[in-house]
Amino acid sequence: MRLISCAGYYGSGSSALTDLVSEYKDVKNLTDYEFRFVHDIDGIADLEYHLVDCHNRHNSGHALKRFWNLCRFNHGTGFIQRYEPFFNGKYLELSRQYVEKLTDFKYKAYWFNDLYDKGIFFYYAKSLQSKVYHKLRIKRSVMPKEYTLASHPTKEKFLKATKEYISALMNAANPEQASILMMDQVLPSSNINKCLRYFPEDTKVVVVTRDPRDVFFVEKFVWNDNVVPHDPELFCEWFDYTHSSNRDESPDKEKVIEINFEDLIYKYNEIVPTIEGFLGLSSLDHINRFKFFNPKRSYENTQLWKKYKDEKSLAIIENKLRKYLYDFDSVSCNDIAGVEVNNTSVF
Repeated sequence: MRLISCAGYYGSGSSALTDLVSEYKDVKNLTDYEFRFVHDIDGIADLEYHLVDCHNRHNSGHALKRFWNLCRFNHGTGFIQRYEPFFNGKYLELSRQYVEKLTDFKYKAYWFNDLYDKGIFFYYAKSLQSKVYHKLRIKRSVMPKEYTLASHPTKEKFLKATKEYISALMNAANPEQASILMMDQVLPSSNINKCLRYFPEDTKVVVVTRDPRDVFFVEKFVWNDNVVPHDPELFCEWFDYTHSSNRDESPDKEKVIEINFEDLIYKYNEIVPTIEGFLGLSSLDHINRFKFFNPKRSYENTQLWKKYKDEKSLAIIENKLRKYLYDFDSVSCNDIAGVEVNNTSVF
């Protein structure tokens, strides 16, 4: 089983790549749900830093606790299912085994961050309680059920345990034993080389970029999620900030490729063979062509400034983010591949 993932910078259209790959034979697609447990705060990359790269007698064990708390959150609840359904009910158990494998020993104790993580009120309440105990010479812990973990694996042990954990999750997510597993955002758009070490050698990543004008206009006028600045000046700072986060890194060209979202639409017949060659897909296996990714439909998500008028914002973005602009003048909307649609709404 091989793993394919895509990454983006928010609103860059990486789900189009997920949809495209899912059209091929023998691909198990875990939908466009984002699996960010490797590179999110308290994820595996943070865990390696605290356990291996910058070990501290307190921080390392607490980093394991925070990772476990992230796992419990990603597990979901009875009302909101997150990761567990995708891994056929095995996600939390496999995560528990991973944490145990990285734990040297544990004992009943607590320290500052065990209090701090529960909030300022809890911290000061317990601190006061501790002072009262000391004053009255009461030999009792204010957190009697808390435990401390000790962990200091070698880099080799950490990577071995992590690779086994990732492989176990992949197998749990793919009981059909499809040849290819597609997971969205499980690898990031920066620090890719670091995170790739946790995955099988034949893992491939496609990073998708998009014209900043469309990112701004779709966020401001369609999604309105307030994830990125709606002020055009600040948006330009944010966009350049996110896209330069990997400026000191040269991604492994054998495992990572960057494409434009717009090329998937306007240059479909050119870019698809390139993607197939990189990912090791055969055109003969493209059995559901245009079923999930239809360029004629996605075309409605481009050049949005023509639909939503905001000339002032447009001028600022075109001036400050010139190097990121897609050359729409070099392509034609008359040559777009796909199936004709009646729905012309933006999504």
